[in-house]
Amino acid sequence: MLSIPFYISNIEEKQDLHPNNCVIPAKIASIWKIDDTVEHHATLTNHFISKNIEIVVDPYLDDHMIQLPPQVIHHLRLNKNCNIQCLYDRNTNTFHLGPSIGVVVGDVYDEEHPFGPLTPYLTEMGKTATQLYYFFIVFSYKDVQGSFINGFCYQDGKWNKCITPLPHVIYNRIGRRDQEWSQSGKTFFKRLNEMNIPHFNDRFIHKWDTFSYLFEEPILRPYLPETKHLTSKDVLYDLLEKYKSSYLKPFWGKEGSGIIKVLKNEGTYFLTYPHDQGWLTKKVTADEELFTILKERVNKRPYLIQQTIDINKLDDAPIDFRILCIKDINGYWQACSAVGRIGKKDTIVSNLSQGGVQKKIVSILSNWMNEDDALQTERFLHELAVEAAYAIDNRAGGVFGELGFDFIIDKNNQVWVLEVNIKPSKGDSLQIDNHVLPSVKYLLIYAASIVGFAII
Repeated sequence: MLSIPFYISNIEEKQDLHPNNCVIPAKIASIWKIDDTVEHHATLTNHFISKNIEIVVDPYLDDHMIQLPPQVIHHLRLNKNCNIQCLYDRNTNTFHLGPSIGVVVGDVYDEEHPFGPLTPYLTEMGKTATQLYYFFIVFSYKDVQGSFINGFCYQDGKWNKCITPLPHVIYNRIGRRDQEWSQSGKTFFKRLNEMNIPHFNDRFIHKWDTFSYLFEEPILRPYLPETKHLTSKDVLYDLLEKYKSSYLKPFWGKEGSGIIKVLKNEGTYFLTYPHDQGWLTKKVTADEELFTILKERVNKRPYLIQQTIDINKLDDAPIDFRILCIKDINGYWQACSAVGRIGKKDTIVSNLSQGGVQKKIVSILSNWMNEDDALQTERFLHELAVEAAYAIDNRAGGVFGELGFDFIIDKNNQVWVLEVNIKPSKGDSLQIDNHVLPSVKYLLIYAASIVGFAII
């Protein structure tokens, strides 16, 4: 049976201590029912590293401090300047330090922005982890050597390099498939599995698979645009004949890259697609010419084709709604953040990376409906996102702790599921305000709960 947690804000290195002593405050000794009148030998662990120690109780020691000799600090690879918890297991007479929560990324850059666009979000995670007494480290999968990592921990308002054991639990934010699929990437994840280190959002899933998982759930089917794997010209022409307008989307793609819109009007086709100077529309008058042009693009990678939804817009700008879902400490999905995104005028995507802006959902919906209906619609988006999260989680295999869902609303105020985000972008939410993002705290608490550490 594990104890209530002991919150440590200072691990003091004491040169004059016996090499196996661990000094704890009298208050926590009393709570843990440790008798300070007799010798108490135990084991102190930092994840997979352990050290036999003798507990010494100091009635004058600060309630959030422990003292250790340099030999123990070095052996356990402890970071002295971080907040951390300690749990006591009376059955095994073991003290467990943790949790250590890691975020693995693909690349590390300069010291000012070590993690590229993820830096602001990971900085928020670092600050929040400190408040929760979690040890937090960010590292590249390329910087793992055996059971140790060369990473970065956030201390005193900046990122500092440090060498630590592999953490208790890892959140995968590797941003490119080729890195996940590389030999070094495969070796890294194999190492985690060998050491039984839990990790979540462990891989990308492409658009066709995510659509298929959602389509298998009957409750979600009415909210899915008709979507086909683009395997032949017949599939293309059939959907264009049925809906007159469709989107072609690459299986693998993010932030609107590779999307093509095809509109059919009285035998003439209009193609809209990304170009160096923005979005380009091309007129095509023959079926074979259309297929030839598209073939040059879609032959390079697999595509799906999806009916176009006649969505509500603001000043001819496309709008979608992003709902972020995160698991709670019991493993249940919760919708924890929501935002509306408004694209640039006369474009076909609303991604912020493509020049879009964001607003609160109700403020956008109020342009088309009264406030009560707007609030009810937002609640429905949350409910639908949670259902979709369970559909992905139950069918995709692997462990997921965070999923993002994009929705659109048509001119009849019908809600449609547009896309699933296995690794949701993180620049968006930070634009709303300067307060701690609820999603940051929820995600950290979920990670800690996987490895059995208490929350505060």
